[in-house]
Amino acid sequence: MRFLSADYIFPITSEPIKNGVVQLDDDNAIVKVGTKEDFGSVDVKHFSGILLPGFINTHCHLELSHMKGLCPTGTSLITFIGNVVKLRDFEQSIIQSKIEEEDRNMFAAGIQAVGDISNKVDTANTKSESPIHYYTFVELFDFMQSSLTVSTIENYRAVFRDQSSDGTNKKSFVPHAPYSVSEELFDFINKANPDNATISIHNQETVDENALFETGESGFHDFVKGFGFNLDHFKPIGKGSIYYALKNMQAKRRNLFVHNTLTTEEDIQA
Repeated sequence: MRFLSADYIFPITSEPIKNGVVQLDDDNAIVKVGTKEDFGSVDVKHFSGILLPGFINTHCHLELSHMKGLCPTGTSLITFIGNVVKLRDFEQSIIQSKIEEEDRNMFAAGIQAVGDISNKVDTANTKSESPIHYYTFVELFDFMQSSLTVSTIENYRAVFRDQSSDGTNKKSFVPHAPYSVSEELFDFINKANPDNATISIHNQETVDENALFETGESGFHDFVKGFGFNLDHFKPIGKGSIYYALKNMQAKRRNLFVHNTLTTEEDIQA
């Protein structure tokens, strides 16, 4: 049993406690948080500063750590995605070094758990050895092309297999975004994951995303053409992209919608 104190304790259940005390059991689980008076005459180790719960980074792209500062800011999302695709290829030694560096930086900053998007296996070894708890979201996309769905699934089965699930680490298949995942690929994701899986999806980041689903007129047509495909078969639903996502996701799972730049109160209620 240990008792830790600091100038201030920041619980998640109450206001900050000046000179508060945290009681830990032999497994380092928190038993009680309170004032010094609550604990009486026990041996307390005091730290200058504050004690607070570990931070959680719910959305990370650790495998892109080597791209930090490379993409211009102030561009559209479509331009940004194009830059990521064009600029992400580096020497593997540089990629690995930056992954390890940013993993250390996160832990040093007090981050205890991370939800990490992965399209490759570059981060697997670092996650297996890291003190951080990682939930790896193996991200699938087929540009809404049924001709790509089967090959996409097969390619990402290998990524899923090799990603870390050591110790407290977990993983699941997830959709990239409403505009990049076909109904067939959504169906695979739903069937491949256990009922208790957490699912992450990029949602309503740009006007073009909602426009694609509302009217069909969107910059994503040219974006997809840049990869040699088209969206001529796509039929808009007359509503924002989140409604397509919700139709193809399962409410019984813990679904994490990320960014939500254009999400309205009505969308949230949906």
